[in-house]
Amino acid sequence: MSKSTSAEGRPWRLVVDRNAYTDFSISVSPAVERAVASGEAPPTVFLDIFDRDSITIGVNEDPTQVLDLEFCRSAGVEVRRRVNGGGAIYAGAGSIFICFYLPTDLPGVPQTSREAFPQVLGAVAETLRRRYDVPAAYRPLNDVEVEGRKLMPTSLKIEDGVMTMRILINTAPINIDVAAKAIPLPPEKVKDKVHKDMASRYTDLQRESGRSFSEAELEQLTREVAEDAFGVSDLDRQELSEIERTYAAELRERLSSDDWLYGKTEAVRFGELAGARIGRGRVKAPGGLIWTALKVRDQAVEAAIVNGDWHPRPTESIEWLERDLVGCAAEVGALEVKVRAFLARQDVEFAGIESEHLVTALRQSLDRLETPVPAGA
Repeated sequence: MSKSTSAEGRPWRLVVDRNAYTDFSISVSPAVERAVASGEAPPTVFLDIFDRDSITIGVNEDPTQVLDLEFCRSAGVEVRRRVNGGGAIYAGAGSIFICFYLPTDLPGVPQTSREAFPQVLGAVAETLRRRYDVPAAYRPLNDVEVEGRKLMPTSLKIEDGVMTMRILINTAPINIDVAAKAIPLPPEKVKDKVHKDMASRYTDLQRESGRSFSEAELEQLTREVAEDAFGVSDLDRQELSEIERTYAAELRERLSSDDWLYGKTEAVRFGELAGARIGRGRVKAPGGLIWTALKVRDQAVEAAIVNGDWHPRPTESIEWLERDLVGCAAEVGALEVKVRAFLARQDVEFAGIESEHLVTALRQSLDRLETPVPAGA
């Protein structure tokens, strides 16, 4: 495609807006995704410019594991759990989201995570090299770096006939001291990285290019990324529709609640602990960090939690795996059979996650089973 039209002749839309990273993630973004999936909105490219600092965690993350919540509260840092995969992200005022909401039946739109990340992020790196002379490079699975320093985190969701890819470009500096305290880095997370601490691992486009960015400049950057990634041009700038604003308000109300934020914690998922044993594991795979927790009673798995910052497809497939593990004998061999059968399914994709990674984390959980200490003891 050389023009910004879909297979049905609908122009690709560009929306430019200003929202906090947290609010955009839990309300506007899923609202646009829903509207595109239902045909109520055309293929959409969205530039969101953040108006304040905030943090989101991935849909399959436990905030008590990945954040220092006490520090976040004391520092006044807003935290939300989004509906997309990936890990905890601190986004600063002035940085941006470039998001794609594209029907998968359009020519050139990737069908899998393994196709999407190199196609789109490789194009982003190319745009930045050409436009700003920044030595940006795609680093599998889902990073763009400048000489080992992370320039942008990303998240991907391919469901309901829509590819949603959200690229957070640090166009302005963030408060590294606050970010590092809010999101402590587990040692497994950085063992394969050139830079080991947040201050040296992260960078921003202002630092790398030696310039600041107006809204007009950021819009042009977004248009060039869309053209480099998908061959589209002449995006039609529009506003959000009323139906999208209605969807966003409904989502904001539900996804701002503590029930949603803490939905993948042991406190919520494990229930009554009397007579049970709990074990936990943690393993770094190419696709991301895996956290497992097993609740075992009478030598069988009574409940399982599989958390992590990778990008499962579909998103709910993590829940399918957790349900598959329930009732399984609390033995490594039995769990391995379940995991291998699950990952062999044609309707599941855990990009960068192999069965041995999950089995290793579950083995750690079994090896570390212990009787929980009652609250207040």
